Amino acid sequence: MSTVDPNLSVNATGLAGPEAQQRQIELREHYRQAMFDDSVPWWQQHSPDKEMGGYFCRLDRQGQSYSTDKDMWMLGRQTWMFAHLFNSHEARTDWLEVARLGAEFILAHGFRPDGKMYFRLARDGSPLADVLSVYSKVFVAIAFAEFGFAANDERFTQRASALYDELMDVLGKPSDTPLLGYPMRAEYHLHSHDMCKLTVARVFDDLWPSQLYQDDSRKAANSILQRHWKPDRGALLENVGPEGEELWELPEGRLTNPGHALESAWMILELADRTQDQAMLDVAVEIILASLQIGWDQEMGGVRYLLNVDGSPCHNIEADCKLWWPHAEALYSTLLGWTLTGRPELAQWYERVHQYTFTHFPDQEHGEWYGYLNRDGSPIWTAKANGWKGCFHTPRILYRVYQLLDRHVNGATHE
Repeated sequence: MSTVDPNLSVNATGLAGPEAQQRQIELREHYRQAMFDDSVPWWQQHSPDKEMGGYFCRLDRQGQSYSTDKDMWMLGRQTWMFAHLFNSHEARTDWLEVARLGAEFILAHGFRPDGKMYFRLARDGSPLADVLSVYSKVFVAIAFAEFGFAANDERFTQRASALYDELMDVLGKPSDTPLLGYPMRAEYHLHSHDMCKLTVARVFDDLWPSQLYQDDSRKAANSILQRHWKPDRGALLENVGPEGEELWELPEGRLTNPGHALESAWMILELADRTQDQAMLDVAVEIILASLQIGWDQEMGGVRYLLNVDGSPCHNIEADCKLWWPHAEALYSTLLGWTLTGRPELAQWYERVHQYTFTHFPDQEHGEWYGYLNRDGSPIWTAKANGWKGCFHTPRILYRVYQLLDRHVNGATHE
């Protein structure tokens, strides 16, 4: 059961006004509870398969498994999350053992003899389908890196390093994960590939700081800014040509995913802050503001999942739905942007997103978050985990927001 007060909120004056310190302390506690009293214990209790290894990826509202299938990218994400908490928050052996369940299962069953990865396996690790996905390797790479570092196990750190080299070479090129899930003759470049590069390079650089990882982070960020960000359209496009050309003749070429844009934006903000790149920081803030402006449902509230920037019909029938993860990304991107710049419009957006998120997504009775809401904010279904929602976006962002507020309360201030 969630212990978080859904009514706790903050407005722009609350963040920056005379009572800011107390308000930030209250918010820090709010996110601490959401993370460590709700989300993390929920996954730790319900998802581990202690008999056969790995995690149950399909859990109902109460946390009961309704299918024992295991998706490799979801196992990678959860392995990373628990190992990351061990490395960055507290060296708890129970967290390390949860991560070990995922890491060992993936190593034993996730790879084909040719080195490619299965996407979905049965409970015992036998393959269920021939579908492959580069995204499996993305999240397994960061899982093996984080777990190998935590456990001091070279089996995983060496495999992670090999996956890193492979991913930096293939991401950005057509692969086993084509546009829309099926081959198209049009040449294209996927925003998600750059975002994955940025994710992987940042994890590796946090664990083993090096110029290589820093350079790869900057290359990925610059590709997003130069190829996918279209300031004249006020949108970050998901699918463009190889050099950033607009594919306007294709409906998919007009597609923006506000959640992805916000996710990339906070990664770029973090990079800009670390490297003291003011120009990069300024553009990342503009992406945040533009993505919320275009993605926010002015009538019913919340961030729309997908839309075409020209207003034409979107290919995806779920486009107007409200999903958990874009709102999580919006929480951190707006608060981080405000922390770095003090711009009041970012504080105002944070308030709006915070209010919507914590009055719609947390399940006050059974814990964790609902994943999928109708446009009006009512749950489409109440299950907590499937092949797409797992132990990643929500705890990752709750933890980052908690860390940010903790630093801010303890003395970090913006200019």
